[in-house]
Amino acid sequence: MTSKWLKFIAVILCGCLAFGFSGCDGDEEDSSDGSSGITEEEVKVTKVGYIFHGSAEKGGFTGQINDQRLSASKYCNGKVESYYIENVSVSDFESAVKALYSEGCEVIISCSSIYANVLSSIAGRYMNIEFINYGSLGMGTANVTSYVETLYQGSYIGGMIAAYNSKTEKIGFIADGDMLGVYPTVNAAALGMQRVYKNAEMCVVGATADNEIEDAINALIDYGCDVIMCYTESKHSAEYCEKKGVKFVGGLDYSLYEEDYPHMIMYFYSKRDSYFLKKFKELQYEDWDTAPYIGSMANGIINVSEALSAAKEDSQKLIDYIAPLVTSGQLYIFSGEIKDTGGNVRYMQGDSLSENEIFGLTWYFQGVKVIGNFRQPHENLTGNDFKVKS
Repeated sequence: MTSKWLKFIAVILCGCLAFGFSGCDGDEEDSSDGSSGITEEEVKVTKVGYIFHGSAEKGGFTGQINDQRLSASKYCNGKVESYYIENVSVSDFESAVKALYSEGCEVIISCSSIYANVLSSIAGRYMNIEFINYGSLGMGTANVTSYVETLYQGSYIGGMIAAYNSKTEKIGFIADGDMLGVYPTVNAAALGMQRVYKNAEMCVVGATADNEIEDAINALIDYGCDVIMCYTESKHSAEYCEKKGVKFVGGLDYSLYEEDYPHMIMYFYSKRDSYFLKKFKELQYEDWDTAPYIGSMANGIINVSEALSAAKEDSQKLIDYIAPLVTSGQLYIFSGEIKDTGGNVRYMQGDSLSENEIFGLTWYFQGVKVIGNFRQPHENLTGNDFKVKS
């Protein structure tokens, strides 16, 4: 299966999504039975609020969610207005909720998994607000929709390509603990790596701030890692790998910036526009669905790039072979015998982990080696005036 064929599928899916979400424009014919009777003039304007842990202006993970917010909103012809508050700590989450509610927001989307627990605890005090709880696999409640992403699928493919491009059989992984599902994302990368080199090492370091990222990448290079996987809120991990001249796999969407990173061999990322559009449509027709939603490669939320120019020859052939298997579910990543770093069997040959078990992982698989943690406390964000931006 060629990459051109995969692109063709993506185009077809995007067309289907655009057709399916035409209800955001208030078209009368959107109803499947043609009986909605709602005209464009009658569709009310709905305000949606986003709560960001990071800064939208600095790009990276938060910046890309903000871009996706804007992309989804523009297709609704003014029927949905979206706002955000950035740099919100966990302790200030409720204050951000109040500020967005004062702006008239009827729906609030948390945009970091670090808010998952606190959102669940306060949602009951705001029953007139619909929440989307990013990073939660809990069952939907009267006013909370759980949303999670299987970014580990992209990481699995990234781990395989990283190993294929390695000479030392030591793959670095820089992990930001504020990101969703660090354990499954690292472990999936290790499983992908082991498809190429059975006894290779996945060397993990923790870092969040840019200065920590630099120290972490230096440590990985000193340890002998010749390919590094980046999974950080900040795009500085990619920038510093580029500065050091080490090959790397990106963990954000670099589709518009590939030429800026000649040492990047591929990247994996989440693209949530279609999910936001889906929820916006539900808002317009008062059909809000609180069922938990899992973004995956199968529904187009999780994506992997083609092999880039820095990648070893035949890297693309591996992507073309593995990506369709993961997308279709023919290759279930967390299946078969799994051992921990001590060699103890945690899952037997015939076992397959459920999504709850995958996102509940708090330990690393055999082949993963933690070589350092450069993270310092970052939760005490100060000076937030809870300014609502659009």
